[in-house]
Amino acid sequence: MVALAVSVTALSACSSSGGSATPSGSAASTPAIALLTDTPKAKGPIDSLVWDLPFGEPTSIDYIYAADYSPDMVVSNICEPLLRLNSDFTYGPNLATSWTYGPDKLTLTFELRSDVTFWDGKPLTSEDAAYSLLRNMNPDLASYSATFYANVKAIEATGPHQLTVTFTKPDELFVKEMATVAGVVVEKAFVEKTGKDFGNATGGVMCSGPFKFDAWNAGKNILLSANPSYWNPDGKALPQKVEIRFVTDTTALTQALKTGEIDGAYEIAPGQLPALEASTTGKVYQGKSLQVIELVPNAPGPAADEKIRQALSMVIDRAALAQTIYHGAADANYTLLPPGAWDPTATDAYQKAYSAFEKPMDLSAAKALIAGNSNAATPMTLAIAAGNQTQIETGALIQQLAAQIGLTIKIKPMQPLEFSSAFYDPNARKGLDLLLTQGFLDVPDPLDYLGYIVFKDSLYNWTGYQNPEVEALVTEARSIFDDPSRAEKIIAAQALYEPAQVIIPMLSLRELLYMNNRITGATASFAYIFQPSLASVGSAS
Repeated sequence: MVALAVSVTALSACSSSGGSATPSGSAASTPAIALLTDTPKAKGPIDSLVWDLPFGEPTSIDYIYAADYSPDMVVSNICEPLLRLNSDFTYGPNLATSWTYGPDKLTLTFELRSDVTFWDGKPLTSEDAAYSLLRNMNPDLASYSATFYANVKAIEATGPHQLTVTFTKPDELFVKEMATVAGVVVEKAFVEKTGKDFGNATGGVMCSGPFKFDAWNAGKNILLSANPSYWNPDGKALPQKVEIRFVTDTTALTQALKTGEIDGAYEIAPGQLPALEASTTGKVYQGKSLQVIELVPNAPGPAADEKIRQALSMVIDRAALAQTIYHGAADANYTLLPPGAWDPTATDAYQKAYSAFEKPMDLSAAKALIAGNSNAATPMTLAIAAGNQTQIETGALIQQLAAQIGLTIKIKPMQPLEFSSAFYDPNARKGLDLLLTQGFLDVPDPLDYLGYIVFKDSLYNWTGYQNPEVEALVTEARSIFDDPSRAEKIIAAQALYEPAQVIIPMLSLRELLYMNNRITGATASFAYIFQPSLASVGSAS
């Protein structure tokens, strides 16, 4: 409580209680430290590795239900997509050696490797690939990656090792997503045999990755072992055994990392940076990231009111929040699309548009905006992840600042599985008005994120936001392969949806990784989440 009081006091001192504070400057400004994409290469294999899973136990390891940190990381270490996401967020060959568009960009043909086998020894074929991708289009399965298949008409095995995707309209995003869990290939026969148990602790999965799935001990750990028949000699797993744990209490995790009980972890809580940076048993790495901290509003209730959302956004001093509670491991973010999501050849256009939203904290204007609003008198419930000290402090700060403009916020800590379920199950969100979340883009393309949020039936549009013009602009942008031309459509859509604060943006994050001194080789950037990131972890000496 003392630490929290200090944080809140320091943050308040950085802000004007009346109505003006200075924004942090250009969103594209160079960070104070050089952000990494990789850690030093390992010098050899290791017998065992103990790693903590970001934000606790997964709800499933079926790739079509992987849209969160924990399931994404587990799936990506055991299963493989058609393409590979590199540490610098570019993409290249993986299960597919090449891909070619037809002249009208309505077909996309992948040539698959002929030397890949699943863990049970059966060969991976184009039939497996077609079946795996088509599961994302089955409305009865309700895949979390379905949005990336919106323009797909058909997926067919057009040869023993050839896969052809046909589109209803050109789709520049689809091929990028084939380097994420949306492009994962599993064994068709195993899925059909396992049925509803596929992806859970009982049924497991059957994939071709560098690690084999051995066991899932609910509430305790997931056990993996190196795949001796892995097709890629340069990607063979260096750890022979891996235990993935589910520690979510940030203080307990810090202690386990410092003592060496746990060898490493991604998504280190920023509040634990001082303790871990002072550790003599390991090292903290800061990497490039596509992550954000946001407030996600939920209806019905006061948060369904656009003016309430706007007022909440206006009371947050993002630059001070980044420095005080996030210890400089974050940057102020004023729009749904963080700067890391901008198309690299159109950054000037995005920066100019971003500047219009880069506004200081303004308590007076926020208070005036909701004066006389009946919804302002109704208390709101803010859900946070239990045991996460950074979220506890951030939630308390939002509660305090909201009170200064007459809004009452009650904080509800939720256990990891309960909190994760709230993002996909409307019943789990009942009674919640706001969720404090750490989210991310899969790939650095604005359309990756917008499809999840700004359409009337988007997965994370919980307030019923609708704007046909926004939907038309975003849909049109997805058919444009030229970055600057696509940016024009996205920026036009941003000017319409951003004032509605469908989601309230606060910060863009840096990747925080901790590893024991005995090991090295892990990906340092957020790309780890769609890579077999633990396979390259080995001996540091």
